[in-house]
Amino acid sequence: MKHSFIDVTRQPDSVLFQYEDSPVRFEELDSKEEQTDKIGFDNGRITLFPCDRSVKRIKLRWRGDMSDVQLVYGDDVERITVGASWSTPIPHAPLWWYFHTFDGERLNSFGVKTGCSAFAFWQFDPFGITLWLDVRNGGGGVSIKEPFEVAQTVCAQGVGEPFTDAQSFCVKMCEKPVLPEKPIYGVNNWYWAYGDISHQKVMEDCDYLMEMCRDAVDKPHMIIDDGWQYNHYFSTSGSYNGGPWDKTNSRFSSMAETADEIHKKGALAGIWFRPLLTSVEAPKEAQSPIKSDGAGFILDATHPYTLEKVAEDTSRIRSWGYDLIKHDFTTYDNFGFPPHQDGDWHFYDRTKTNAQMLLNLYKTIQKSADGANVIGCNTVNHLTAGIHQCQRSGGDTSGRNFEITRRQGLKCMARLPQNNTFFAVDPDCAAFTDRVSHTLNLDFLEMAAVTGVVTLASVTPRSLSAQSMKRIQSIFRTASLGGENAVPEVFAGQNYPSFFKTPEGKKYVYDWYREYDGVRQHYTWND
Repeated sequence: MKHSFIDVTRQPDSVLFQYEDSPVRFEELDSKEEQTDKIGFDNGRITLFPCDRSVKRIKLRWRGDMSDVQLVYGDDVERITVGASWSTPIPHAPLWWYFHTFDGERLNSFGVKTGCSAFAFWQFDPFGITLWLDVRNGGGGVSIKEPFEVAQTVCAQGVGEPFTDAQSFCVKMCEKPVLPEKPIYGVNNWYWAYGDISHQKVMEDCDYLMEMCRDAVDKPHMIIDDGWQYNHYFSTSGSYNGGPWDKTNSRFSSMAETADEIHKKGALAGIWFRPLLTSVEAPKEAQSPIKSDGAGFILDATHPYTLEKVAEDTSRIRSWGYDLIKHDFTTYDNFGFPPHQDGDWHFYDRTKTNAQMLLNLYKTIQKSADGANVIGCNTVNHLTAGIHQCQRSGGDTSGRNFEITRRQGLKCMARLPQNNTFFAVDPDCAAFTDRVSHTLNLDFLEMAAVTGVVTLASVTPRSLSAQSMKRIQSIFRTASLGGENAVPEVFAGQNYPSFFKTPEGKKYVYDWYREYDGVRQHYTWND
C-alpha cells in the first residue's frame, strides 16, 4: 500500500485559531492559541461555538505519511483562471475547496462539502494535510452568537480510472445538486457585440441562432448580455453597467416584448444583470463598506434592503418572460479585487461569514427566479452548487484573440467532473468574430458539446461560411442531445487537454496551438 492517504474525517491532530486581535506571528509556536473548546468535530462535521473574540480563520492539521504522492490538483477560489492546476506538490499553495492526489497508481481526494459556511482551502506536504477555514466577515473577524456548522470534511480513496474517481468524489461533496431539466445551448451576444446591442440586433442574432440550430432537438437559448439596461455606457472617461433594472434603454422598447419575440422565433430567452450595482441611491447603511463604482452604489449583501431589492429585480426580470437569468459581479462587488484581503472593515450584519452572505444572496436570486434556470457568473463554484442550475466555471473567453479562450475557457475542463454533479458547467462562449479563428472556436464549441457542458457561442450575424454553418449545426444538435459523455483521455496531470474519448471509444483531437504555431505570448485584452 502506497503512503498517499489520510482520513480527514477523523479528529484533527491540532487546531489553531486566528482572532481579529491575533498578532501577525500567531502561527509560531510561542504565539499559538489552541482553543479546542470553541470547536466541535464529529465525523467530519466542524462546528464553531460562540466566542468572546471575533474569529477570522481556523487552521486544522492532520499528520501522516503522504510521501508517495507525485501530483496534486488544487481547485480555484472562484472561476478558473490560472489558479487551478495539476502540479508537483507545493506545500504553501492554497488548494481551494478540494484537491486530488495521484501516486502513480490511483487518485485520492480530500475536500469539504459544497455550501459550507467558510471559504476553505487545503495545503499538502509529505507529512500531512492542513485545512484553513476562513470565517471572516468582510476583512475582519465574524461575531459568533450561535453555534453553526462551518464545514464538513470528506475524503475518498481511488478505486479505478482517475476521471471517474474525481467525478464520484464530486457526487460525495454535493449530495443534492440542482440541475437544468434540459441541455443549455445557444448563443450569448457579449463576445461579438460587447454591449453594443439593440432590439433589432437581438432579433437578427436570434434569426441566425435558429438557422444554426436547424437540426437540434429542444429549444436553444438566446441570451442577452450586458447592454440592455437603462443606465449603460462605455466611454474613455469611464463606464457603467449597473441598474436600475426596472426598465431598458432607448434601443429597446420593452424587455418583455423582446422576450416574447424571442419565444415566437422558437428560442428560449435569457438575460444578464448585475444585481449589486445601482445608480439609484440606497440607504447609507445598505451600501458597501469598502467600495463604490463612482457612477453608482454597490449594495451590502448582508443588509435586508439589498436582499429585498435583489429579490424584486430578479422577480421582475422573470415576469418579463425570461427563461434563464445570468447574474454577474457579486464576488467583485462584495470584496473588490483581489478578493478577500484582510482589513479593518465589516459588512452590515457582522454575525454572517462571507460565505454565509454569498449563500443567502444566491438563494435569494434562485428563489426569486421562480423556476427559471440561473447561471452564476463571478460567483463561487463551491457555494453555488446545490443552488443554481449552471455556473460560469471558466474565466472570460475572448472575441479578440483565441489565446485568452485557450487559457481560460479550455482550463475549465479541469472542472469537468463537476458537470451534472454540482451543476451544469459553463466554460464560457466560443467567439466568432473577424479577429479570431473560426476553426479553433468551432473546436472549442464542439469540445463543449461532446463533453456535455453548457454549449454557448457568440456569433457575429451572417459571419459563418457555408462549411462553418454546417459544422455548427452538427455541434448544436450534439449539444441539444446532451453530448457524448466525452472525457479527457488523460485526467491526472493534464491542465489543457487536447485528447478526448467517449465511452464507446470515439476520439476527438484538438490542436489548440496551430493558429500561433505554439502559444501566443504577447497580447492584451484588446489585441
